[in-house]
Amino acid sequence: MSLKFIFGPSGSGKSYFLYKHIIDESIEHPEQNYIVLVPEQFTLQTQKDLVAKHPAHGIMNIDVLSFARLAYRVFEETGGGNLPVLDDEGKNLILRKIAGDYEKDLKVLKSNMKKPGYISEVKSVISEFTQYDIGEEEISRVMETAGEDTGLYWKLQDISRLYRGFSEYLNKKYITKEELLDVLCREIPKSELLKNSTVALDGFTGFTPVQNHLLRELMRHCKRVIITVLMDERENPFSYKHPYQLFALSKHMVTSLIEIAKEEKITLEEPGYKYEKPVRRFQGNDPLSFLERNLFRGRQDSYRRQQEAVSIHAARTPKEEAFAAAGEIRALIRKEGYRYRNIGVIVSNMDVYGDYLEQAFESYDIPVFMDHKRSILLNSFVEYIRSLLNMAEQNFTYESVFRFLRTNLSGISYEDTCLMENYVIGFGIKGYKRWQGQWAKPLKGMTEEELDRLNHLRTGFVEKIDGFVFVLKQKKKTVKDITLALYEFMVKEGLQLKLKCQEEAFFLEGELALAKEYAQIYRILVELLDKFVELLGEEQVDLSEYCKLLDAGLSEARVGIIPPSVDQLVAGDVQRTRLKDVKALFFIGANDAWLPGALLRTGLLSERDRERFQKEKISLSPGGKEQAYIQKFYLYMNLTKPSEKLYIYYSKVSSDGKSMRPAYLIQEIRKLYPYLGVIDEETKELCSREVTEDMGIDLLIRGFQKKEFQDSRWQELYTWYLRNPKQRERIERLLSAGYYHRPKDGLTKAAARRLYGEDFEDSITRIERFSACAFAHFLTYGLGLRERKEYEFQAVDLGNVCHSALEGFSRRIDKEHLSWTQISEELRKQYINESVEESIACYDNSVINSSARNEYMAVRIKRMLERTVWALTKQLSGGDFEPSAYEMRFGNGKIDRIDTCVDGDKVYVKVLDYKTGSKAFDAAALYHGLQLQLMVYMDAALKEEGARHLGKEVIPAGVFYYRISDPFVDKQETDIEAAVLKELKPDGIINLQDEALAHLDRKQAGESVVLPVKYNKDGSLSKTSKAVSQEEFRLMMKHALKKTEEAHKEILEGETKAVPYRRSTETACDYCKYRHVCGFDLRVPGYRYRDIGKMSREEALAAMKSSAESSAQEKQKKDAGDSVSEANGREEA
Repeated sequence: MSLKFIFGPSGSGKSYFLYKHIIDESIEHPEQNYIVLVPEQFTLQTQKDLVAKHPAHGIMNIDVLSFARLAYRVFEETGGGNLPVLDDEGKNLILRKIAGDYEKDLKVLKSNMKKPGYISEVKSVISEFTQYDIGEEEISRVMETAGEDTGLYWKLQDISRLYRGFSEYLNKKYITKEELLDVLCREIPKSELLKNSTVALDGFTGFTPVQNHLLRELMRHCKRVIITVLMDERENPFSYKHPYQLFALSKHMVTSLIEIAKEEKITLEEPGYKYEKPVRRFQGNDPLSFLERNLFRGRQDSYRRQQEAVSIHAARTPKEEAFAAAGEIRALIRKEGYRYRNIGVIVSNMDVYGDYLEQAFESYDIPVFMDHKRSILLNSFVEYIRSLLNMAEQNFTYESVFRFLRTNLSGISYEDTCLMENYVIGFGIKGYKRWQGQWAKPLKGMTEEELDRLNHLRTGFVEKIDGFVFVLKQKKKTVKDITLALYEFMVKEGLQLKLKCQEEAFFLEGELALAKEYAQIYRILVELLDKFVELLGEEQVDLSEYCKLLDAGLSEARVGIIPPSVDQLVAGDVQRTRLKDVKALFFIGANDAWLPGALLRTGLLSERDRERFQKEKISLSPGGKEQAYIQKFYLYMNLTKPSEKLYIYYSKVSSDGKSMRPAYLIQEIRKLYPYLGVIDEETKELCSREVTEDMGIDLLIRGFQKKEFQDSRWQELYTWYLRNPKQRERIERLLSAGYYHRPKDGLTKAAARRLYGEDFEDSITRIERFSACAFAHFLTYGLGLRERKEYEFQAVDLGNVCHSALEGFSRRIDKEHLSWTQISEELRKQYINESVEESIACYDNSVINSSARNEYMAVRIKRMLERTVWALTKQLSGGDFEPSAYEMRFGNGKIDRIDTCVDGDKVYVKVLDYKTGSKAFDAAALYHGLQLQLMVYMDAALKEEGARHLGKEVIPAGVFYYRISDPFVDKQETDIEAAVLKELKPDGIINLQDEALAHLDRKQAGESVVLPVKYNKDGSLSKTSKAVSQEEFRLMMKHALKKTEEAHKEILEGETKAVPYRRSTETACDYCKYRHVCGFDLRVPGYRYRDIGKMSREEALAAMKSSAESSAQEKQKKDAGDSVSEANGREEA
């Protein structure tokens, strides 16, 4: 029984020496067994290497195994280890169950156990304790020293409870992967396979305590144990002082095994040393040989010559980094005759770079083996199953139903799904009963045929899931019941066949990774369901708990990756991936965000917690400080893998645009190679880049954007595409897109008249929409586009209900011949309550009764209306006006309220428009046709009142917006009532004709609370008051009518230009519902805003006056022309 080490640095040929020795021995002693133990991912490659090196190309008495495969081989022989092995999915399932059982007893972990991924954290700690042989005794020791006043004490108590429950549940039923080696240790004495055999271990950087127990047994029962160890000749491998050194892992491994050998009285053979210079891998490559001898050694040596073996590259973002590396790989293949299998790619963070690398390699048509396992949680089939259960758990909410229907496996087409979605959103359908019942009410604009089609789809959907839902609705159900119902649903729906069709479709499209994923996914899920029944079958669960169990299992399931083909490169991360015989290595992601990255542990046990274990001399996996040196060790191993070229890449900014710094590695390399510069990938000339057909298109587009038409390189690229028959049509389309202008064709007059009709209604909303943007008007009134109706109480609903309730209140007062100012407070509240309830009952949207939050809106509306009626009453009592008409309809719209004041032979008229939002009268907006409402309403009101008061002069007194609100005011205010009235003061414009102002506001002192005016001490109006002369008021009215007529004519002329107004930072697009579909884009030639600028009231009035004079002059010229023509006609006659 003996132990032998083979020492050597990276690339020295330790594995070659070991394999040759094993092959020679196996030929010389064919009766003996030789076992080569390597990490799991090395087994296939090691078998290939041994077969290739063996003279007979066969290895009959040599086995290549991992620790787990060795265990199964021995169990086959001895009959031991007959308990099934529990994998990570099974652990998660049981821990989820145990956590539920012990939930009441947990102190610290209780609140976190239901968080996504937390079960996996607990599983990791339990696995770590098992690997490092930590039981309840060791945990109790740490708890005692920590004391009950620490968080660690209670955390370990919870972990201990779960650990105990987990172990008891598994007792004599299962063993974990970590316990597998313990069982193997007990079986080794019985194994004839291992007696007098030679066991060689290669590719290991260290062993856990459990693996050390196994090696102890192997030393005791095998003839020889040979281990390769990565070591620098300048280091003493037999002296381990602390973990903070580059070769600490190797030294710790050697000293631990020597200690075991001494305890077991195992002979220690003379080590093998592979310290030749230069090392075998770097013969003829001085720069890389220098790197191997000096990287992370802390010495001041430097390579003071120009060299091309090592290069550093900077790209802008991780994505550009991946594409730059892929381009360089293609150049090596194309120019230097490399094979893909000669190249390796190592990334610092596969989560960040994995997708970018796949895109880059696909773009450059590079075959790659991505050395990582893909999570199945986002697979459409897994999402289908999860959403099916989630749908039943959430009782068919909108989100859960359409999450299920959009997986592309439900059998309902995309178009039908969209139709159903519109209906469900429009009527707020949720709950299984609503899906089971007939949908009787159509959406606005929906035909009966469309409603019938929707009911047909609804019936098909319910029939599909009804049997499954029936099982889930049972009060008492076990894991087995739900699992069986789920499996029967999968069989009934023919999901295995659907997945096979998808697999074949992906294969034909060349998506081999997806094809492989879909080939495995059904089996993975069925095996998980089998585990459910096997592990938890008779456990009673509710649906919510079952969904959590399923998620816990699925979170650990992974899809195996396509194994390497004959010629493809390998890409993986720093610690997991082991490369073999590569000539060139690309290290991607050398940024300080990932090197060293977050080495401090953030899991269940913190760095401080781990230090407590160290104080008790209890080993755990390395902490943050040790990880820093372990990371350097793995970097050393990876960066010394290539025999010819090393490329190192880093990014300047992250994917989300944050600045990033290069990692310490970059500084280390540049110290070693002082003449080494950084190649900036952004500044590379086009001729020095690798360009594929698709990437060349991107470069052409950038040339279009930057107007680089005179650049000879751009011209050459453009000419190449133009000569390529496959690309010509694509390039011509790009050219036309590059010179795209805003379409200038509007509607013809004939088309406009047919579309709108000659005498369409000039509603003020419509005219103002046209004035803001003619194209938005065309989409609304021409094409009839409308937003999808949503089942929610929106601002527009609040406005509609408030308007309706105010109208109801006014109607009640009018019917009873009461006055606003004289009605009692009790009766006022009664009328308000009745009016609000009536409005809600009649309103065509039942959403207000759909939730407690929306029901509260009724209370809020009543409060708002009480405040509004109170304020309107106060404002009326401040003047001489009385309401004359409510909700008066006329050709252009509907006036909320008209107030009048009769003074002898004069009738003063006031127009009031209710708003639930804040709106102020703006003369400049009126000038541009954006705010015509009040003036057009006043014109209609004057006509109406003129007809009522024949023989009397009808005078416009003012137009106002009143904001329906229940404002907050500062408690510090001395006069709360005045402060509220000030907040609710109407905004508008007053006509100073005759006694209009006096009738509107009798007080006429200080700042008015009933009008937007302020009085000076001498009784005159301040400059900020919103009041104009009779002529100016009439001018605004005429201008509003003129803008309405002009807009009507332009609409019938076919005007549809997308030229929205812009006024400082405000534009017509700000709240336009079409802004994402209309195509308006300032970057496209021809698109522009119509700048209207800022105007004072005086400037706006002057502009209106000028416009009126111009119109009058044009009319005079036209009339004069008509007169001349008429006279000429008479003379001829």
